[in-house]
Amino acid sequence: MVRLLIADRMPMRLGMRSALAGEVEICAEAENAEQAIRLAKRTQPDVCLIAWELHGGGLAAVRGVARAAPSAAVIVLSEVSDVDVMLDAVRAGATGYIPGQIDFERLRKIVSAADALEAVLPRSLVRELLLEIRASGTRADGLTGREAQVLGMVRRGHGTAAIAKRLGIAPVTVRRHICEVVRKQGVEGRSELLGPSRHDPSGLSSAA
Repeated sequence: MVRLLIADRMPMRLGMRSALAGEVEICAEAENAEQAIRLAKRTQPDVCLIAWELHGGGLAAVRGVARAAPSAAVIVLSEVSDVDVMLDAVRAGATGYIPGQIDFERLRKIVSAADALEAVLPRSLVRELLLEIRASGTRADGLTGREAQVLGMVRRGHGTAAIAKRLGIAPVTVRRHICEVVRKQGVEGRSELLGPSRHDPSGLSSAA
């Protein structure tokens, strides 16, 4: 039987516990990142379900659990569908990412797939993941592929909301990328990024 650690808010833990009754052994439940890491180290579960919005930080929980129980499959449960969140989770050690409202009917299949060492990722974000991997190298100007995409769209007059929708990421993530571009370009603010450029660093056509 699969040994499972759940790190989430109480209502969600109760729902998952009920949905998985008789299918898995829930060896530990945590309500914050620190507790999740401590319990993962002590119990060495097969699979860990960790809420990204967990108190203490989902990223910290994933990173700590991956180190504390290296053989465990870590699945992130997130309230949002954001490719950057997925990438952060994967880089921290997660093997799966489930955005949006959790479907308790599918939870058993998700846990079984994770225990079988299968990656559990939403189809809607797989393409974005591949594009991000291709663009993950650092350019000569110090920008990452994603930052270059955002810069190109800013120069073509797209606002934060439009960029977020086009790239499938949260507006706050767009703003973070713009701040990094401003810093790396050595300019005072976003308005100075709008100057003419002979090269479109985004690699996207103006019709995109």
